[in-house]
Amino acid sequence: RYGLGRVGLAGLGLGIVLGIHLVLFLQSFLFWKLPQVTSWSLYIIALSLFHTLEFLSTALYKWEDLSYDSFLLNHSKAYGVAMIVACLEFFCELPWKRPNQRIQFVGLLLILIGQSVRFLAMATCGSNFAHRIMLQKQSSHHLVTYGIYSILRHPAYFGWFYWSIGTQLLLCNPICFFAYLYASWNFFADRIPFEERTLLSFYPHEYPKY
Repeated sequence: RYGLGRVGLAGLGLGIVLGIHLVLFLQSFLFWKLPQVTSWSLYIIALSLFHTLEFLSTALYKWEDLSYDSFLLNHSKAYGVAMIVACLEFFCELPWKRPNQRIQFVGLLLILIGQSVRFLAMATCGSNFAHRIMLQKQSSHHLVTYGIYSILRHPAYFGWFYWSIGTQLLLCNPICFFAYLYASWNFFADRIPFEERTLLSFYPHEYPKY
């Protein structure tokens, strides 16, 4: 939609940010022993990888929809505000914050599980996956019920939900943890019923059975 230039700049920017924070993480974890720097670096690494994998999965499995939007960097104003608020809380609490390694480990585990499940869902869905809910069924689409979809009905949403709250546990952001939990739950509580109504209209016999 925006041309190769904008896609290239976004990819370059994400690569630079990822590289810088990967170096920061290794330096802090191996030499500096600064837990705040370590957790911040891991957070930015997770964030950069999330947006990169969103683009990569679209490129691999639905290249005809590939654009700058596939990075999800411009997902919504609410998403952008959430990222800014999380960063503000982390740095405002930095003078007195003492990271809890157990909480951070749980957060990192949720990030890894969430990201893995979401990518696996997109890979399993293949060309049937879309970042936006489809309102009209295309002739090439079919209901995916195998793989990860035989275990979870909405694995991509499952992955994003736990990834998002995991990032705030990693940062030890108590306010944003509960805010992300509330916002994510309400977002999917609204989105999932709407999507399921469209799936019922697309597959009136298959989807109820599924």
